[in-house]
Amino acid sequence: MSVDARSNRSIIGAFEAIDGSAITVHQERCAKVRNRNVSCLKCADACTSGCISLVDGQLVVDAAQCVGCGTCATVCPTCALEARNPTDAMLLAQCLEHREGNEVVIACAPLLDALAESEQATKLTALDSAARVVCLGRVDESLVAALVAQGVQRVRCVCGSCEHCEQQHGLSTAHLVAKTVNGLMDAWGSSARMEVEALSTGSMPLGNAPIRTAAGSEARAEAGTAAHAATHAATHAATDQEARTEAGQETHTTTDQASANPSNNTAPMRVMKDGTLPHFLPDRRERLLNALADLGQAQSEMLENRLWGSVVINGAKCVSCRMCATFCPTGALTKFDEADGVIGINHYPADCVKCASCRDICPEDAIVLLDSVKASYVMDGQVHRYVMDPHAVELRNNPHQILQTMRQSFNGDIFER
Repeated sequence: MSVDARSNRSIIGAFEAIDGSAITVHQERCAKVRNRNVSCLKCADACTSGCISLVDGQLVVDAAQCVGCGTCATVCPTCALEARNPTDAMLLAQCLEHREGNEVVIACAPLLDALAESEQATKLTALDSAARVVCLGRVDESLVAALVAQGVQRVRCVCGSCEHCEQQHGLSTAHLVAKTVNGLMDAWGSSARMEVEALSTGSMPLGNAPIRTAAGSEARAEAGTAAHAATHAATHAATDQEARTEAGQETHTTTDQASANPSNNTAPMRVMKDGTLPHFLPDRRERLLNALADLGQAQSEMLENRLWGSVVINGAKCVSCRMCATFCPTGALTKFDEADGVIGINHYPADCVKCASCRDICPEDAIVLLDSVKASYVMDGQVHRYVMDPHAVELRNNPHQILQTMRQSFNGDIFER
């Protein structure tokens, strides 16, 4: 086995370690698992506890350090990591339950625990109506947008003195999300705001305990979580069954199918009939788009944030290998092959999650990923069509297309096993 193959397998094995009651891992969604040449390591950069880290260029996961905060799930562009402590639906319900007028307060567990222990009655009383999360890094844009769509005008996220908190990286993620949310609210002409603030807790050490015991077993969610998961799976079963890629392609493994059968998370990905890996669009992206649609028409023409990007393909450099569509996780890039021999790529900006897979794996550096995208492209589902020159690989709609394309792109023989 080659060093590169071992490296990719080590990534897969590493993520298996944290798949459990707090975080569900969908490895087939991970851009890095799908193609080792993708540069994305956002989960390691944002991890608050050191559970996910980069050591000597290798992704390392120490499950014993996981606190179940869900920050990794917030920054993962493809939702390969899914927070379940609580789930998105549970957190939304909790926020609405603790809503006070047009305001929702969300506080991190270390702050609430510290205030309770120190008997700082004034500060604790002020947070009586706060929804509780392990870390503010758990809050994502789809949650805040859903709250705003239901009339909330202020989402106040409060934590303690982060210089004394073991999970201080979560605050950086919260600020990143707030910047994106507030930019979207400006674009939609809304005065709603997400605010992030820290309350002084002196020099008191803060932090969350790992969710696993010394024996390695996981702390289980409270009674009712299993029932919620079963209800969630049943609710989405029909939708998941209908989730397909382009016409004629096979159904791919979905979130709830993978959760119901954990073995699916580590099963080899099946190449689709058009020679691409399975596509999917994260539920969070769908919920965010729906919430923005509820807010009406965007008032600004351009959007520039961490969530969407525009793919530009340089026709002078492109060799028509279409590997960008082969590995695109969401189907933002898809192939088309017409009866008259015209081939190319369709680009759907609304489905782009800015994972940069296309840019990173392009063998000719023919792709530029722009940070800005027109709001109309996102909300109206517009498509950009790139017509390409036919190439030597004529095995269209065939799983062997990946292999044949690689033979063109690399020197030396590549053998299929």
